[in-house]
This record gives sequence, structure tokens and C-alpha cells, in this order.
Amino acid sequence: MGRYREQDTIAAEATPRGRGGISVVRVSGSNAREIVQKLFDKPLPDSGAFRFGRMLGSDGATLDEAVASVFVAPHSFTGEDVVELSVHGSPVVVAELLDELYQLGARPAEPGEFTLRAFLNGKLDLTQAEAIGDLISASSLRAAKLAVKQLDGGISSSAGRIAELLERLMVYSEVELDFSEEDVELIPASEKITLIDEAIGLAEAMLNGYQTARRLREGVKVAITGAPNVGKSSLFNVLVGERRAIVHSEAGTTRDVVSAKTVIGGIEFEFFDTAGIREGAGEVEDEGIRRALETAKRADIIIEVDSPEHPSLMIVSDNVIPIRNKCDIDASQSSTRLTISALRGIGVDALRTALLTQVTHDVMVGETTVSRERHFSLVVQALNAMRRGRIALSDGTTGEMVAEEWREALQSFDELTGKKRLDELLNTIFGQFCIGK
Repeated sequence: MGRYREQDTIAAEATPRGRGGISVVRVSGSNAREIVQKLFDKPLPDSGAFRFGRMLGSDGATLDEAVASVFVAPHSFTGEDVVELSVHGSPVVVAELLDELYQLGARPAEPGEFTLRAFLNGKLDLTQAEAIGDLISASSLRAAKLAVKQLDGGISSSAGRIAELLERLMVYSEVELDFSEEDVELIPASEKITLIDEAIGLAEAMLNGYQTARRLREGVKVAITGAPNVGKSSLFNVLVGERRAIVHSEAGTTRDVVSAKTVIGGIEFEFFDTAGIREGAGEVEDEGIRRALETAKRADIIIEVDSPEHPSLMIVSDNVIPIRNKCDIDASQSSTRLTISALRGIGVDALRTALLTQVTHDVMVGETTVSRERHFSLVVQALNAMRRGRIALSDGTTGEMVAEEWREALQSFDELTGKKRLDELLNTIFGQFCIGK
């Protein structure tokens, strides 16, 4: 499929490139043990064991000391013969070792190719493979925990059960179609409705909490907006924990959008400090205001800031947190806004709590909740087909129309888990992985 050649033996550094205590070089394929044995000065260990020795170059000189671990197919991550070599974390040593492996018949692994082989060999389904990518790229504890849930097979098990129910319904429909002249009904319509109701319930559970799960995985984008001189940049600096934005009493200091990321409560937030919004600001500042409005439109959450000397109307929206800054100047409380002082740090913890509440909305992300747009759209597509099929059953409709709804729903779940293999989709997904994974 595509640029991947599944019959090749591949090799790559499995640990991040750079200097460190240990680097791991992974070799996978039918010739993995044969190729590594030509460089290792001792017999390779049995499957599941490891052995200390030396890696020798083609000239007989020692490349490095190494610990060799062997995993014989199908009992390995990729489902193929795999040898992992732990050597000292020197980029020079790793490069030389890989060059020797390539000369002996291995080829460089493509991005994500080890995980792709695990998928192709039935060690993982597609949602689990994607979860590995999410776990590697996770920038917060909550994102990592979500990826682990999906790697454990929560989505896979739910999708598998739904597929099983749909396959049973399809069998009933197909047999009844074959014997339509005899008016055969394998099970009553009420029992079919019970089966499809179970499938629909499982699919709905996969969608419950999707927006929260997506934000946990991708991070939360927060735009800080308001009039000039209300303390947006000061608040931005406090929230991200460093002086990234320029703070000055002159109006219009912030001309462009400034962004920075930080983790609050185990969730990654990316804050955007935007230009103060006002009329008649001038051509350059007007462009900053235009960008501010665009940033706010794309944000998951908007922190709308005003101050005692620059009060503003509160924007009423589910994703807006209204803030009154500079309570150290005017201590009067606002009945509609959270009162803070970015300069003194007063009320900032309450704002962080409000941000966390805004993200989760008390929605519990379940073991089967999807977090990727690809997963969401496929489950919605399947769910719509199942609901149409259920209505048809309730109305007494049978035959090809109902069977087609089950077929469409099943195809969506097969694409979700990768049972329906689409080479272009696989190249897109695994091409986003790092080399060595």
C-alpha cells in the first residue's frame, strides 16, 4: 500500500533523537534476527529475553556495547520478528549502527510504519493505532489519560459490539429477502428493534462528551478580548506564567495576536492576547482588531475583559467568561462578572477554576467516548442510518430498504476500526507519526 512495502525488514531509532543515557534501535521484519545477528557478537537471546554484548561493524570494530531483546512473531508489537537494541544515547553511534543495518538489507522505516504493521497484522485496530499517536503527542496529563483509555480498546470494544448486532440484523434481512415469496420472518420485528436499540444506545454513548474529549486531546483555545487598557495583556501574562505580552498604559500597544500554552488542571490551554477593540484606531491597529475578532470566532472559550474605567456590555454566550479586571483600583463587586486583579493576582485562581468548569461542563468522558473528528463523523453517519432503519422497522417496512441501512451503518464502523482498509486514509494517519513508532 502506498510507499510502504510490507515484505521489507525495517529499522529506525525508536527513542527521540539526540543525546541521552540510552537509545533504542528497533528492527522489524522476517529478516530482523538474521540481519542483527551479523552485527551482534553473541548468539541472540530467545524470544522475550535479552542479552548483553557488543555491536560490531562490517570491519570487525566495536560500534558500541548493547543489550539485545528479541520478540518472535506473532508475539511482538508489530506481529513480526522484532529485535530491539539498547545502545548508548549518542547520535553518532545510532547513525553508524543504522547504517550497518541498512547495508545488511534493512531499510529505513517510514513515519509510523512500526505501528502500521501492528495494525496490518491484527495487533491493533485503527482507533488503537491512532491512540498511540495521541499518547506520543499528548501535551497534558488529561490528554495522555484519554489516549490510554482508547489504547485499552474502549472504542474498539463498543464498535465491535455494534458491528456484531448489525451483522445479525443484516443476516436476518438477507435471509428474509431470499425467502420473500414464502413470507419468512426469522425473528419478530420487536426483537429486531431490541437489537437495534442496543446498537443505537452504544453509539450514542460514543458521542456523549465528544466536545470535552476533543478539547482534552487537542487543547483548549482561549481568546482574551476587550477594549484597550482593560488589562488583557497583564491577564495573559499571569495565566501563561511569563511576560510574553507587552504591558503599557498607552492604548493600542497590542497590535497583533500573541499566543502561549500552559497546563491548568491537567488540561492544555492556549491563550491568545488580542488587540483592544475600539473604533477609529487607525489602519495598523484596525488590522489587529480584525485579527482579534477572527481569533475570538475560532476560540473554544472567550475571556471578555473590562475594567471600572472601561465598562462594557457583557456578551451573552455559552463560551464567554466575563471578567472585571483592576479590582485593586475599584473594589466594588460586579454582579455579572468575575472580579479580579491581574496585577495583584487576585481572583486568578477563581478564573482558572471557571476555565476548567467551562471545558468539562460536568460531562464525564467515558471509556468509549470518541475524541477525533474522523471518529465523530463516522459514528454520526452510522447512527443516522441505524435510526432510519429503526423507524422503518417500527413502520413495518422490511426488505432491501432496511438491509441497506444496516449495511451503511456497518460500513461506517468498519471504516472507523480499519476493518475496511482504505490505503489513502492509512497513509494520512500513519504519515503523521514520528519515525521509529
